[in-house]
Amino acid sequence: MRAQITITRNGVTQASSDKAPPDGGILARRTNGDFRISLHRHVSETALIQMMRALRALDPAFEMSLEMAGNVTGSLSRQEACLRLALRALSILERANEPLFMSNLERYDSTRPPAGLRSENLLRLAQLELAGKDAPSALMEVSAAAIENLVSVGQNRSMRLYFLALPVDPDWPSGLPSTGVPLDETLESPSGRWLSIIYEAAFAIQAPLYHHGFLRITGGALQPFQRFIYPITPQHERPGNYRVLSTAEITDSPDLIII
Repeated sequence: MRAQITITRNGVTQASSDKAPPDGGILARRTNGDFRISLHRHVSETALIQMMRALRALDPAFEMSLEMAGNVTGSLSRQEACLRLALRALSILERANEPLFMSNLERYDSTRPPAGLRSENLLRLAQLELAGKDAPSALMEVSAAAIENLVSVGQNRSMRLYFLALPVDPDWPSGLPSTGVPLDETLESPSGRWLSIIYEAAFAIQAPLYHHGFLRITGGALQPFQRFIYPITPQHERPGNYRVLSTAEITDSPDLIII
């Protein structure tokens, strides 16, 4: 069995017989039992996001290899591959906007929680056990946990993301779209694209994530931040019921409200 697609720099998916990824894009090729994703050396964040969306259809444990900068890493699960794609997208955006933010994204392991995750509010979300629960039950449990500054993100039939719930009067970022409005229509600032990568990664990885690093608020100095992201993606429910929940804070200024 042979099949392959390319994703262009602008995120357009199309059939292809090429042997290399297009300029700024991605080549995904399946030959019998081998599935390989090859990134162009100047791959765009848009192409990476579209690749993560395409991989959502695969089983989380489906194995593949990933070729980046001539180096091939094999035997990656779909979740591991999507995390690497998300980290590449974040690095592209952060290098282009170095004064604004720098961060790391990692899967959360409840048996080995990160030493830096000590926020009582973030732990309320991190310590929930929502795996395997249907969306209404999971959301009721989250509501009962009384998590402050909780963000809820949904998706429409075209996989376009939109906010379902936001904190009141957040200090960062500015210019957030109204609930129900697709993020890609109004949230084209670097901070908006940065957040969108995180939400896309959560939908694709389908596992809790810990996001941390440094963030610049309203032109001040870089400050350490933490964000916990919990996707609710029950296997037997339609994607329209999926949610990504998150809460975040500036470590040294917990009274500042950030998304």
